[in-house]
Amino acid sequence: MTWPEIFAVGCTIIYILDRIWKVAVIRDFFRQPPPPEPAVWPSVSLIQPVTAGPNNLQAVLALRVQIDYPGPIEQIIVLDKGDAPSQLLCRELMRSYPLWKPRLVFTDTDNGIALKTVKQLAGLGPATGEVFCFVDDDILLRRDTLKTLVRYLCQDGIGATFGLACYTNWRSTWSALMSAFVNANSLLNYIPTTYLTETFTITGHIYALKQSDFQAIGGLTGMEMRLDDDHELARRVMKGGLQNLQTPAIYDVDNELPVLQAFINQMKRWFIFPRELMLPGMRTGAQIATFINSLPNLLPGFVLLTVFFGGRFSWLALAICLLGFYLVYLWIVRRYLKSSTPIRGWSLLPVVALILPFQILAALFSNNAITWRGQRLRVKRGGEYDLVKRA
Repeated sequence: MTWPEIFAVGCTIIYILDRIWKVAVIRDFFRQPPPPEPAVWPSVSLIQPVTAGPNNLQAVLALRVQIDYPGPIEQIIVLDKGDAPSQLLCRELMRSYPLWKPRLVFTDTDNGIALKTVKQLAGLGPATGEVFCFVDDDILLRRDTLKTLVRYLCQDGIGATFGLACYTNWRSTWSALMSAFVNANSLLNYIPTTYLTETFTITGHIYALKQSDFQAIGGLTGMEMRLDDDHELARRVMKGGLQNLQTPAIYDVDNELPVLQAFINQMKRWFIFPRELMLPGMRTGAQIATFINSLPNLLPGFVLLTVFFGGRFSWLALAICLLGFYLVYLWIVRRYLKSSTPIRGWSLLPVVALILPFQILAALFSNNAITWRGQRLRVKRGGEYDLVKRA
């Protein structure tokens, strides 16, 4: 064998061993028995910041109308004062479902679009629930998502609970590529990390905290100008002597990315945030665990590069990497995400396995400017930002 072939075979062995370990960890995670249901389900304030964008808000809110929770629940929807289409949609749904009575709260900012943290803080004003649950405007709640978060939250010592995303938008090529990327990686990244180190962050799509704990740790106080509400809140939970808990709650995400630039913007935002806002404040052990868990994702791409030097062992190594990638993806999607992937999604998986890890590397080494809902922001270390261009 040539040196490129030896390198390819070595990368493949490490990659397959990494997949085997992660599969074993995921099986163990989902086989653990859930905690008992609370004797009395606590009341929940579901705080829902909404920002005008391409996502299917009607489908999202239609599921919130029918939410299944055995205790009292109040829904608080926070909108921009100038976002007339979203306000109209909410009121049309309220007329169609008279028993659904969410509280509508409005924010008014200089540039017309309030950041999510500003909306969350506004939603806390009227909130009275024993549990505060924050949920984004592209999250399609499954029947048992909220119950699972609250059930795990009722254990002693648990400060915050959050779940696992399943992306479901396959309508455009770029939405489909994002769905394939997330569904191939979310469980493999988030769950094994909890076995290597303490849970140092919260997935911000949807998370829940007891109101008493939330108030005791300072809640979202001082976060009006921060982009990292989930990372900072997780740090406050740990400083308060409580635990951030990854739960098996699965929720769907309908994320609309109509063009390539929207995909590039989101990928960059996802990886600039941890670089600027999470990694600098992490303990060394947590940083090492993160790198150990993430670096094997680059290996199939390295194997692909060796193919250009020729050699049948490089081709064989590449085939084994892709076979392992496909098999693990199929297992995760069918068994745990309980979702389906159309032909479009299956055809994009080689891009996810071989190309996107290098796009992530490029994002990690790029500048700190991001685009969010039409606004151009410059991210600062510590969580703050500068507004470069308004929507």
